[in-house]
Amino acid sequence: DHVKATAIVTDVGSTKRDIVQAAGMGSAARLTFVAGHPIAGAAVGGLQNARADLFRNRPWLVTPTPSAPDDAVRRVLQFAAALGSTPTVMTLADHDRVFAFVSHLPQLAVSAMMAVSGDAVGTEGLALAGRGLLDTTRLASSPSDIWRDVALVNADQIGPALDAFIAVLQSLRADLAHGERLAEVFADAARWRDELVSHSTL
Repeated sequence: DHVKATAIVTDVGSTKRDIVQAAGMGSAARLTFVAGHPIAGAAVGGLQNARADLFRNRPWLVTPTPSAPDDAVRRVLQFAAALGSTPTVMTLADHDRVFAFVSHLPQLAVSAMMAVSGDAVGTEGLALAGRGLLDTTRLASSPSDIWRDVALVNADQIGPALDAFIAVLQSLRADLAHGERLAEVFADAARWRDELVSHSTL
């Protein structure tokens, strides 16, 4: 209703399937919707935190439906590239599954960990924490209202991600007296961390 002329419309949401479904329900014929997700931003939002280099060298995923016109997809890719990002095409289903693990799970896990630690040791205990806790919990400053919506619309993918994470924690809990499982998890984590760092543009 807010777009009065013929236009290509895109979005920046971190879940895609519900957005695409909503866009297809009420869009006028003059509008072409091509879903997108720039992988950029910070734990805090608002114009006061804006940066000119926000998208530079960051991935920008474009997740068109099969019916999206090739020209519209191309123009959204060009728009993303013009902002300095590295655009890539991905399917809707793959996007929501992958981001349940690489974005939504980390946010929930870090927020839960910070809440547990803070509730357990309070202000005085946190004053004794090293840099590890501070570095690990940057995401705990994120606003809950945004993540409530993300959890709702991607629950079918976030649920299995949480289950897998909880299973690893439970295996560590059961192996505290031996350390064999801890060694396995640490080795696996270090390998994937090296892989993550090798692809990082931060």
